Amino acid sequence: MNKDKIRILVIDDDVAILDCIRLSLQSLGPYQVTVCENPREALELLHTNDFATVISDVNMPGLSGLDVLAAVVKYDDKIPVVLITGNTESEIMRKAIHLGVYEFLKKPFEMSDLVVTVKQAVETHRLKVQNEQYQNHLESLVQQRTIELFAAKSKLEKSYLNTIHTMVNAMEVNDIYTRGHSERVTAIAMRLGKLLGLNIDELRQLRIGALLHDLGKIGIISNVLNKEQRLTESEYDIIKQHPIIGAKIIDPIGLPDTISKIIVQHHEWANGEGYPYGITLPDIHPLARIVSVADSFDAMTSQRSYRPSREFASAAEEVYANLNRQFDPVVGKVFYENQRQILSVINDHQALKDLLQEAF
Repeated sequence: MNKDKIRILVIDDDVAILDCIRLSLQSLGPYQVTVCENPREALELLHTNDFATVISDVNMPGLSGLDVLAAVVKYDDKIPVVLITGNTESEIMRKAIHLGVYEFLKKPFEMSDLVVTVKQAVETHRLKVQNEQYQNHLESLVQQRTIELFAAKSKLEKSYLNTIHTMVNAMEVNDIYTRGHSERVTAIAMRLGKLLGLNIDELRQLRIGALLHDLGKIGIISNVLNKEQRLTESEYDIIKQHPIIGAKIIDPIGLPDTISKIIVQHHEWANGEGYPYGITLPDIHPLARIVSVADSFDAMTSQRSYRPSREFASAAEEVYANLNRQFDPVVGKVFYENQRQILSVINDHQALKDLLQEAF
């Protein structure tokens, strides 16, 4: 069988018509014509042959031409179906058009009309197949390019975040009082976030935001950050700018807006007495509320140049005492009631490492 031949399927219960169509098409065109008297058997051939066009009589026993048309369109709507009919009833034609018939040939028809119709149907099929291949190729290219861009963006984001993480560590290593603070805040926030039922996406954003929450302190002069005496009002005003500075540092990477809000709002208080903007609880992002608790607790339990550290239990009591004033009451209560479980990770170096690696 010549693979270059174009396959045509002809269905009719009249053997004479089948022979006439087969001989005419094969003598006048590059066609390989398969004829079949039984519509059901003909439809089974669709699954084992690549037909470019189907020609079917309308009135046949068993399955009608309309049934054949519906089955072919359902199987592969790129295959044009030409219906041969001696009946010009408008209802039949309306149904056929609705089902997607390509063309009608009214009995008796000239073989020249059949050949022209088949040529046009075959060309239509070729164009449809070509268009589908193009679309599939285009979708494949778009998908491949999307994957490449996503990988490049992820690589860039990871590189940028690792650089910032290094900057945070460099900032903290020079100050024995804040060394490891960002990592501990991240661990506490993650444990608290999981207890609050955050989803994977929210937990990832929480990890990054918590780790970078104090990044803006890089932009604060060290003699203010490490001052042993009580800060003056003007010096405290400088300190209160670090959330804004931190958000500006991460702005070029295009991280989710949530991370920027965590950084900017982690010192805001529920009653509006916090900084830098003095917003109240409804306007504070839920993830920033979590970091606020974690940050405040770690600050209280860490030694500072101007004061000693507090015991964990005492600091947890302080959090609880300031629900609705400084802290979100739901977040603060969950922290207080689960403090042992949440704080266990701080002294577990492997658990702490695992939590931090998940962020990158």
